[in-house]
Amino acid sequence: MPELLLAIDAGTTNLRVCLFTAGGELLSQASSAVRTLSPDPGRVEQDATAIWRGTRQAISRALSAAGRTAHDLAAIGVTSQRTSAVIWDRISGRPLTPLVVWSDLRGVARARELQALGVGLAPQQAAAKLEGMVAGLADHPPERLAFGNIDSFLIWKLTGGAAHVTDRSQAWPTGYLDLSTLAWNARLMELQGLAPSLFPTLCDTWGRLGTTTREGLGAVVPITADIADQQAALIGQGCETAGAAKVSYGTSATFNIATGATFLYPGPSTPPFIQSSVGGDTRFCLEGMVYSAGSALDWMRARFNLGDHRRFEALAAATPDAQGAYLLPAFQGLGAPHGEPTRRGVIGGLDLGTRAGHLARAALEGVAFRVREVSDHVAAATDLPGSEVLKVDGGLSANEVLMQVQADLLARPIARHAHREATACGAAICAARGVGLLGSAESAGFVRHDRVFEPRLSVDEAQGRLARWKVQVYGTA
Repeated sequence: MPELLLAIDAGTTNLRVCLFTAGGELLSQASSAVRTLSPDPGRVEQDATAIWRGTRQAISRALSAAGRTAHDLAAIGVTSQRTSAVIWDRISGRPLTPLVVWSDLRGVARARELQALGVGLAPQQAAAKLEGMVAGLADHPPERLAFGNIDSFLIWKLTGGAAHVTDRSQAWPTGYLDLSTLAWNARLMELQGLAPSLFPTLCDTWGRLGTTTREGLGAVVPITADIADQQAALIGQGCETAGAAKVSYGTSATFNIATGATFLYPGPSTPPFIQSSVGGDTRFCLEGMVYSAGSALDWMRARFNLGDHRRFEALAAATPDAQGAYLLPAFQGLGAPHGEPTRRGVIGGLDLGTRAGHLARAALEGVAFRVREVSDHVAAATDLPGSEVLKVDGGLSANEVLMQVQADLLARPIARHAHREATACGAAICAARGVGLLGSAESAGFVRHDRVFEPRLSVDEAQGRLARWKVQVYGTA
């Protein structure tokens, strides 16, 4: 009887396929880079066909590495970057537009117009861009157009076009979901002149969503989960009760905290999201994003010739103090809790004694201080019960110096996920629930942590360091 779980994680910069047992053991994984193009300023695009091709290849490599075939799969779970947008032809399956990535800013002007009409929308959301994408296909038969995030496109391809679906955790970030009904927002669609047939069918986060075709996968396998990436990481970390929180460290650092069945809105910089929705039971979370985390460290390494990731970490490890140097990692704007997209990064406190290690230490501290700001803001703005240990994951969590600095500056233990990419674990957990291998609240052995970093600073010491850093980068504490 098939009992393995396949998780497809289609991220912004990397596509990963992981093969798990029902008990949470990672048998194999395969990945491929996702190529991003910027044909014009502010435009960020990817090739949906190339992502589909990379997905099939990664599935094949992951199965081969474990000595298994598609016939050994009990279920498939899909997780992906949120509020990207692609339109394809329902008959041929050919994408008619590039995959417009969430960071694409072509929707800035339209978002302002919609905001003036009372539609709460950010330029990054698909609802600010979809009208223009459809307008460029005026000569194409409208009944043949299908729109979706990359999750919808991959599921459509896997099922041979039988399932055009998305779950509500994926739908909410597009801007098209009506929170009062948890259905597509008919008013907004009508305002934009968009046909309901363009949109995917809303489905549960886990359950029977469709089945693969032999042509698409080589076997008939149920697809039983679809969930947005950060929400998948929350579930992969076991953070489903109100107050449980995690940070995923990658290009950015994303703080999410579960709010359970309660919808909270502490402010625009820490917006609410749907964590999961199954059988009418909808769970929510809050999100605060530090836009520049890994990207800031990469910039520091390149600009100051600080070597590769290993040398950079070693420099910071050998330097216990930044010697007055500091960094505000705001190279892509200042995210939560400030919400200042035009703010720029700050580096300072340099003198003739500043060495490479001081710069490396200042960079790691800058990222950790920004995460501390988000955590403090959520704690002050809500009545959520704080969890004693903060869960962490993501590729950058492999940097043990950063993890220790983070624990120190939070004055709080942090537990690092053993698999680093908790998104894939979350997709596998949801797939197992959807096929009945796990109960609706079970995570089996998927939630595993390989190390807990204990803080070496007291609460008062950490608070003092934060206050001094704020004076340096903002001019005031």
